[in-house]
Amino acid sequence: MEVRFIIKNGELIKKDKACVSVYNKALFFDFVVYSNIKVIQGKMFFPALEIEKLFESAKIIGIEHNFTKEKIIEWMRKLIKENNLNDALVRVLLIGPETDTEPLLFLFPIGLTFYPDKFYKKGVKLVTFEGERLFPTSKSKDLLLCYIAYREAVKEEAIDALLIDRDNNVREGTRSSFFVIKDSTLIASPKEKVLEGVTRKIILEIAPKIMEVKEEDIPLEKIKEYDEHLLTGTTLNVMPVRQINDIILREEAGEKVKELQKLFKEYCDKKILS
Repeated sequence: MEVRFIIKNGELIKKDKACVSVYNKALFFDFVVYSNIKVIQGKMFFPALEIEKLFESAKIIGIEHNFTKEKIIEWMRKLIKENNLNDALVRVLLIGPETDTEPLLFLFPIGLTFYPDKFYKKGVKLVTFEGERLFPTSKSKDLLLCYIAYREAVKEEAIDALLIDRDNNVREGTRSSFFVIKDSTLIASPKEKVLEGVTRKIILEIAPKIMEVKEEDIPLEKIKEYDEHLLTGTTLNVMPVRQINDIILREEAGEKVKELQKLFKEYCDKKILS
């Protein structure tokens, strides 16, 4: 994917001009939030929801700005057109203002990962990592914990690392939401303890069509007692979990996960392609 342009505060500029000073205190102290908007065949996936989450994250840590959802979507369309984007992930980065300066908002394309079909049919491996994000409900750029945890996952040939809190509960992945299923109930970690990503939000909206839904802690020590386990995320979609650390959970996707995969695809097709 060749990227020629990015957006800075609504202005289309060449990508080599997308610079932020090392003296920018907001960037240095991670007074920054972000979101990712997926583009498939030139079409944006749920840009309004992603931008709403960006604004919500900014509010949680106190970033003030005057950007609007409508303007950012307009800039997204310009970015897609000028870069001739087909399949991509566009990162939206909002850097808080310093004294007597305006906030900075960047939109820039990065590569989009596609996963093999076997991941969705057979499931994937995860590892666990002890740690809690400082502001769990805000998608802030305070990502050192996630970086280190994900690095450990890569070493173990796992697709992600699950963050385990001080009470030994599973909260979420470094770049994904985590769910379990028991009998006919989908269980998610309490929303006040995790990042409520767009894909997670959609799953919680559509799942009641086929099962009950509740939010409660997911104890790591009881992880084998659940019937099915799954991840969701912007690039992951709905992915079954086969293994956590050395614990083999199952050899292929369970029936409830398959139903959720089908519902999610139908939802996306209706909202994006119609």
